[in-house]
Amino acid sequence: MPTALITGASRGIGRELACILAAEGWQVLAGVRDPASAPAGTRAERVDMADPGSIDALAGRLRAETQNLDALVNNAGVYQAPARLVWDVNVLGPLRLTLALEPLLVAGARVVMVSSGLGRLSAQPRELAKRLRDPGLSLQDIEALARQAPGGYGASKAAVTAMARVFAARWQDRGILVNSISPGWVRTDMGGASAPRSVRQGAASLLWGVRLPADGPSGGMFEDGRPID
Repeated sequence: MPTALITGASRGIGRELACILAAEGWQVLAGVRDPASAPAGTRAERVDMADPGSIDALAGRLRAETQNLDALVNNAGVYQAPARLVWDVNVLGPLRLTLALEPLLVAGARVVMVSSGLGRLSAQPRELAKRLRDPGLSLQDIEALARQAPGGYGASKAAVTAMARVFAARWQDRGILVNSISPGWVRTDMGGASAPRSVRQGAASLLWGVRLPADGPSGGMFEDGRPID
């Protein structure tokens, strides 16, 4: 039975994705702040992506179980919040969690960094885009940038896309495919009632990244299986 960890699984796209994978026979670890909010058929795993101690505790529990992961979906995110919190949750959280779980990712695992069309590099200020496009960009550079919190939601998601590229190169020899994937503008609490896409459509975009074949792409930004930016 393959195992997936999905953060932000209590509602919206993360919840939908968790339910779909559980129905397909996956063991789904639902990363949630309140265990009571985890979807039926999943295993609740308490984690607050703004809290490094909570992230370390989750990783420690999974390592103690020698729990292997076939997929990791960094879905948790915040939109309308102070820049410091936005970058803590959207960038530093996935960075810390992915590094902490690195030993548990099986060869050939899939890692999805949930991004947004607002995170296109082409939409960012020139200096930020230049930093994120740097071929020598490292995870340490991304962490330092995140501590500066230069901008809001879109800028943070651009950093997530750059992070996917760095992790993809890091794990190329292990066959782990890492991509930044936008679900599109979805009718969720974050997206609002006027968004054109359903939660299921948004989840389908992420599912593409989880289901990629061994010869699939890695290190890119996609929506509905198509490259963007």
